[in-house]
Amino acid sequence: MPFGQLVIGPPGSGKTTYCYGLHQFYTALERPILIVNLDPAASTPPYPAAVSISSLISLKDAMDSFGLGPNGAMLYCLEYLEKNVDWLEEELEKALVEGGWGERREEAYIVFDTPGQVELSTDHTSLKNVVEGLQKKGWRLAAVHLTDAHHITDASKYIALLLLSLRTMLQLELPHVNVLSKVDLLGNAGDLPFNLEYYTEVQDLSRLLPLLEEDPLTKRFSALNEVICEVVEDFGLVSFETLCVEDKDSMMRLTRVIDQALGYVSPTSYAAPHDHDDPDHDHDHDHSHAPHAQSHDHAPSVALDNLYYTQTVQEKWVDHPSLYAAHEREKWKAEGDRAIEEANERSKAEAVERLKREAGNG
Repeated sequence: MPFGQLVIGPPGSGKTTYCYGLHQFYTALERPILIVNLDPAASTPPYPAAVSISSLISLKDAMDSFGLGPNGAMLYCLEYLEKNVDWLEEELEKALVEGGWGERREEAYIVFDTPGQVELSTDHTSLKNVVEGLQKKGWRLAAVHLTDAHHITDASKYIALLLLSLRTMLQLELPHVNVLSKVDLLGNAGDLPFNLEYYTEVQDLSRLLPLLEEDPLTKRFSALNEVICEVVEDFGLVSFETLCVEDKDSMMRLTRVIDQALGYVSPTSYAAPHDHDDPDHDHDHDHSHAPHAQSHDHAPSVALDNLYYTQTVQEKWVDHPSLYAAHEREKWKAEGDRAIEEANERSKAEAVERLKREAGNG
């Protein structure tokens, strides 16, 4: 019963960067990972692909053979994969055996990198049928839906993002984790109308209506805007995690959330991220903090943990990005200095041992 992620999202949301970062992160944690490239337009992804759809068909093949444009050719490639799903299953089995998980399939972890056309996960059925075929073979997959965090800075774009996320969840019918990627760039977008928690927890969407009324393009659709907000709230399915691929705390947090959604337990233990204490500073804002020290006897609730994490992200990349950037540089320098010191100590110890051996031989 292999486990895995189906990484989906619009173009430019950072899917391939995430897959590459995930490969590096899991390798550092000594966690199993294989990446499958299902994007026929990306013949040479930056990560090592255990299986690539380009071995079956490429976007250029479909365009040249049938005179299709890029979007039509992409749909054809996924339909061709659906018709040849046996090829995918055979390649996956081969990759599992070569990776050493032939007899330990429950420990295997596969990440599927998919194309950026949103219709593949909202309306078109080929990707869904491929996933359902794998599920019938015992695969346990979770959809990881990446979208650019910059969309939350505009009320109309945020509403569109909610609709896209909701439609994708209803279409794929998988354990689903929505992710606001590139959250570290939010500090460049100016002030947010609400705290980050408002957007990640999708709270009281009626508060967005006055903002939509300020925009002449959306003001004339006020009744429609209100109904859309009610629809999203009535389903009550959409919420978001945040992600900065280059931040180990962020990657660790998302890893844990996805593992919980899948019910996956890694065969190798992974340590909690290093401390993410705030740098010493005084500033006035309305984002209260939960205590850093947590009691071992009274674990915080999931809601409290989520609140604490979201507020930390808010301070780190929205309220005080320059301050935290300086703090991170200091941490990296300290880690580098420690590594150099440890390497020097090892070299000295080895030199002493070598001298002792030479003296004994003399």
